[in-house]
Amino acid sequence: MPQEIKRERKNTQAPLSPCPIPDISDDELVSITVRDLNRTLKMRGLTREEIVRMKQRRRTLKNRGYAASCRIKRIEQKDELETEKSQEWRDMELMHEETGRLQEEVDSLRNKYEALRKFAISKKIPLPPELDVL
Repeated sequence: MPQEIKRERKNTQAPLSPCPIPDISDDELVSITVRDLNRTLKMRGLTREEIVRMKQRRRTLKNRGYAASCRIKRIEQKDELETEKSQEWRDMELMHEETGRLQEEVDSLRNKYEALRKFAISKKIPLPPELDVL
Protein backbone atom coordinates (compact mmCIF):
# COMPACT_ATOMS: atom_id res chain seq x y z
CA MET A 1 0.00 0.00 0.00
CA PRO A 2 2.79 2.54 0.73
CA GLN A 3 4.11 1.96 -2.82
CA GLU A 4 0.77 3.00 -4.30
CA ILE A 5 0.89 6.28 -2.41
CA LYS A 6 4.43 6.97 -3.67
CA ARG A 7 3.34 6.39 -7.27
CA GLU A 8 0.45 8.82 -6.88
CA ARG A 9 2.76 11.53 -5.60
CA LYS A 10 5.20 11.10 -8.50
CA ASN A 11 2.47 11.91 -11.00
CA THR A 12 1.36 15.15 -9.33
CA GLN A 13 3.23 18.40 -8.81
CA ALA A 14 4.90 18.99 -5.48
CA PRO A 15 2.48 20.65 -3.10
CA LEU A 16 3.12 24.29 -2.30
CA SER A 17 2.85 25.56 1.22
CA PRO A 18 -0.23 27.71 1.62
CA CYS A 19 0.29 31.37 0.89
CA PRO A 20 0.48 33.36 4.17
CA ILE A 21 -0.81 36.42 2.32
CA PRO A 22 -4.04 35.39 0.61
CA ASP A 23 -4.44 38.63 -1.36
CA ILE A 24 -1.22 38.03 -3.39
CA SER A 25 -1.88 35.72 -6.32
CA ASP A 26 0.72 33.28 -7.64
CA ASP A 27 1.05 35.31 -10.85
CA GLU A 28 1.68 38.47 -8.87
CA LEU A 29 4.11 36.68 -6.58
CA VAL A 30 6.17 35.50 -9.56
CA SER A 31 6.11 38.84 -11.39
CA ILE A 32 6.87 41.16 -8.46
CA THR A 33 10.49 42.27 -8.03
CA VAL A 34 12.48 40.97 -5.06
CA ARG A 35 12.81 44.50 -3.68
CA ASP A 36 9.03 45.09 -3.84
CA LEU A 37 8.34 41.65 -2.38
CA ASN A 38 10.67 42.28 0.55
CA ARG A 39 9.09 45.68 1.14
CA THR A 40 5.55 44.20 0.96
CA LEU A 41 6.38 41.35 3.32
CA LYS A 42 8.05 43.66 5.80
CA MET A 43 5.18 46.17 5.73
CA ARG A 44 2.63 43.46 6.49
CA GLY A 45 4.48 42.46 9.63
CA LEU A 46 4.88 38.79 8.75
CA THR A 47 6.97 36.49 10.92
CA ARG A 48 10.36 35.31 9.70
CA GLU A 49 8.89 31.84 9.06
CA GLU A 50 6.05 33.28 6.93
CA ILE A 51 8.51 35.38 4.94
CA VAL A 52 10.67 32.30 4.29
CA ARG A 53 7.56 30.35 3.20
CA MET A 54 6.56 33.13 0.79
CA LYS A 55 10.03 33.26 -0.71
CA GLN A 56 10.14 29.46 -1.04
CA ARG A 57 6.73 29.55 -2.70
CA ARG A 58 7.93 32.25 -5.12
CA ARG A 59 11.10 30.26 -5.94
CA THR A 60 9.05 27.09 -6.55
CA LEU A 61 6.63 28.95 -8.84
CA LYS A 62 9.50 30.56 -10.75
CA ASN A 63 11.24 27.18 -11.16
CA ARG A 64 8.02 25.68 -12.52
CA GLY A 65 7.81 28.52 -15.01
CA TYR A 66 11.42 27.98 -16.10
CA ALA A 67 10.83 24.25 -16.47
CA ALA A 68 7.69 24.84 -18.53
CA SER A 69 9.46 27.28 -20.85
CA CYS A 70 12.35 24.81 -21.25
CA ARG A 71 9.88 22.07 -22.20
CA ILE A 72 8.22 24.34 -24.74
CA LYS A 73 11.56 25.41 -26.19
CA ARG A 74 12.74 21.78 -26.42
CA ILE A 75 9.54 20.76 -28.23
CA GLU A 76 9.87 23.70 -30.65
CA GLN A 77 13.52 22.84 -31.33
CA LYS A 78 12.59 19.20 -31.90
CA ASP A 79 9.89 20.24 -34.39
CA GLU A 80 12.34 22.54 -36.20
CA LEU A 81 14.96 19.79 -36.38
CA GLU A 82 12.43 17.26 -37.65
CA THR A 83 11.34 19.71 -40.36
CA GLU A 84 14.96 20.35 -41.28
CA LYS A 85 15.65 16.61 -41.34
CA SER A 86 12.69 16.01 -43.66
CA GLN A 87 13.93 18.74 -46.00
CA GLU A 88 17.42 17.21 -45.99
CA TRP A 89 15.96 13.81 -46.89
CA ARG A 90 13.97 15.36 -49.75
CA ASP A 91 17.09 17.17 -50.98
CA MET A 92 19.09 13.95 -50.76
CA GLU A 93 16.44 12.04 -52.73
CA LEU A 94 16.46 14.76 -55.41
CA MET A 95 20.26 14.54 -55.59
CA HIS A 96 20.08 10.75 -55.99
CA GLU A 97 17.54 11.18 -58.78
CA GLU A 98 19.74 13.81 -60.44
CA THR A 99 22.79 11.57 -60.09
CA GLY A 100 20.88 8.71 -61.73
CA ARG A 101 19.71 10.98 -64.55
CA LEU A 102 23.24 12.28 -65.13
CA GLN A 103 24.65 8.75 -65.08
CA GLU A 104 22.11 7.71 -67.74
CA GLU A 105 23.10 10.77 -69.81
CA VAL A 106 26.80 9.93 -69.49
CA ASP A 107 26.12 6.31 -70.49
CA SER A 108 24.08 7.48 -73.48
CA LEU A 109 26.84 9.87 -74.62
CA ARG A 110 29.45 7.15 -74.11
CA ASN A 111 27.41 4.74 -76.27
CA LYS A 112 27.00 7.40 -78.99
CA TYR A 113 30.70 8.17 -78.89
CA GLU A 114 31.58 4.50 -79.11
CA ALA A 115 29.21 4.06 -82.10
CA LEU A 116 30.76 7.07 -83.86
CA ARG A 117 34.28 5.81 -83.10
CA LYS A 118 33.45 2.36 -84.52
CA PHE A 119 31.91 4.02 -87.59
CA ALA A 120 35.03 6.16 -88.07
CA ILE A 121 37.28 3.08 -87.75
CA SER A 122 35.13 1.10 -90.21
CA LYS A 123 35.27 3.95 -92.76
CA LYS A 124 39.00 4.49 -92.08
CA ILE A 125 38.43 8.04 -90.87
CA PRO A 126 41.43 9.12 -88.80
CA LEU A 127 40.67 10.13 -85.18
CA PRO A 128 42.72 12.67 -83.26
CA PRO A 129 44.79 10.98 -80.54
CA GLU A 130 42.96 12.84 -77.70
CA LEU A 131 39.67 11.24 -78.81
CA ASP A 132 41.04 7.71 -78.91
CA VAL A 133 41.13 7.23 -75.16
CA LEU A 134 38.62 4.45 -74.71
